[in-house]
Amino acid sequence: MEQVQEVSAAETAEAVPGIPEPLVIGRTPRLLSRPGPLPSVRRPDTEIDGCALPGLEVRAASVRGDAHRYYGTPRQDAMGLWHDGDRRLVACVADGLGSKEFSHVGASAACEVAHTSLPDFLVCDEPVTGARRLIENVAGTIGGRADSLRVAPGELSTTFLAAVVEEVPERSVHRAVIMRVGDCTAWRLHGGVWVSCFQDDEPEAAVASSATAALPRDVAEVEVAHADLYPGDMLLLCTDGVARPMSAPQVSTQLSDWWRAGPPSLPEFFWQMSFRARTHDDDRTAVCIWRV
Repeated sequence: MEQVQEVSAAETAEAVPGIPEPLVIGRTPRLLSRPGPLPSVRRPDTEIDGCALPGLEVRAASVRGDAHRYYGTPRQDAMGLWHDGDRRLVACVADGLGSKEFSHVGASAACEVAHTSLPDFLVCDEPVTGARRLIENVAGTIGGRADSLRVAPGELSTTFLAAVVEEVPERSVHRAVIMRVGDCTAWRLHGGVWVSCFQDDEPEAAVASSATAALPRDVAEVEVAHADLYPGDMLLLCTDGVARPMSAPQVSTQLSDWWRAGPPSLPEFFWQMSFRARTHDDDRTAVCIWRV
């Protein structure tokens, strides 16, 4: 008779690999990477999403920063992924201004409704005109949320970036039209090298500024860029919680090393997005779109 060897629960637990702590890049941060008090405003600590589309693979995450965790304040970043059912992906990120009490509402509202303005964008032959229409509609929604809260629209101030990516599986290149108000940004990862989609947004030259354009006020400040995605390329849309750490070559190189290999699993992507770097403890949001 074959003998069955019993394995204790402790031995089983030891055999299962655990998830390592987030990678520390550079100097060790002062704050611990763990939740603190519950915020009075209930928002999830983290959002994670992803999808597979013809010729595209997407990973997205919005992670509350260590400073917000420590002080028990809500995540002010937001993100959104939408598909129109007709070869178009809409992806967006938003970063509520830290000085505004209801900025998380503005960021969430912007990402919730961006896709509803896609028809207004598509009817315009000129991308800048279409982008302005989309941004104006998003700003109008933020203003409406402010009215419902009975606060000034500026209390919901948020930066915002959206990309409309055309899926054309029969062609080698997919084109993205990217629009923004504020300091959210976009880069294309090509051959392991970061290429800015907006002028003067190179990772090595990123400069932190205390003043930035924001919705719903600065609808006239919309900027438009384009990115052509070839097989093996990746488009990164992100808030400044990712962009500012990338000004350090150690961080930009590590992200390139991770993402040039192709899309990770959803749990692995969350772990990668949780990297730690001293003085960089803000909310962190990124949508990564691989051309596969």
